[in-house]
Amino acid sequence: MILIAALMIAGCGGAGTGSGSHKLDVKVGGKASTLALKPGAVYLGNVISTAPGKPNIQTSAHTLYLANYDLDTSTPGWQRKPMASPEHMRVDIQITGEEGTKDDSPFKVGIYSPKADKFNDVRSIIINSTIDGKETKTIFNTGYFDTTVDGELKITAVTADTVSGEVNLSEGDRSIKGTFIANLPKKK
Repeated sequence: MILIAALMIAGCGGAGTGSGSHKLDVKVGGKASTLALKPGAVYLGNVISTAPGKPNIQTSAHTLYLANYDLDTSTPGWQRKPMASPEHMRVDIQITGEEGTKDDSPFKVGIYSPKADKFNDVRSIIINSTIDGKETKTIFNTGYFDTTVDGELKITAVTADTVSGEVNLSEGDRSIKGTFIANLPKKK
């Protein structure tokens, strides 16, 4: 009976989905921090790659916003709001989908690597933090041909309302490792 109850709680999202159960270990600017994550947010977008003499290529480009504070997504431009406290930290990770996907294409369970070429890859990584009293953006080099980022982001589950997974990405003396859950935008 206990096993059945535990499986029912986990299957309904009751175990491991609340705030505080997901965390990221972040190293940036010579400082290591463990972030007890609040549920993150997602921005659904797409990108069209162009090259002279070649056909345009479209792919989804969805951004995960993972923070140790509540994200207020109720107003336009919420992703660019300054952090309200020096203790706040946010990690923004954009991943692309398969060729032909677009902004309304759902996330797919799978592994996304910064070493991939244009599709199903980690397109950008930004750590937003306060260093020496100033809000700072630390940008990882995720260039397609010259990336120096190692690791992967793994989407482990997608529901109608959330996406969750694991991240283990590093570049030199900066890194992000842990688990997350992020709320998908409400359908209009």
